[in-house]
Amino acid sequence: MGRLLTVREVADLWGVDKQTVYRAIWAGDLRWVDLAAPGAKKARIRIRQSAAEQFIASRESAGNAA
Repeated sequence: MGRLLTVREVADLWGVDKQTVYRAIWAGDLRWVDLAAPGAKKARIRIRQSAAEQFIASRESAGNAA
């Protein structure tokens, strides 16, 4: 199943701001799980560690940055 991370933990793992993680979620590029009770007004977002790692791996480039 894999460990579930908070948005803050993913941001720390990636070395970015939390908003960068939220943008990836809102764009539909990063899969997430809502652990909030049904009908809750606020989501409790968690991201599988494997999904966070896969997201970064999919953006790796073998070439040099210009």
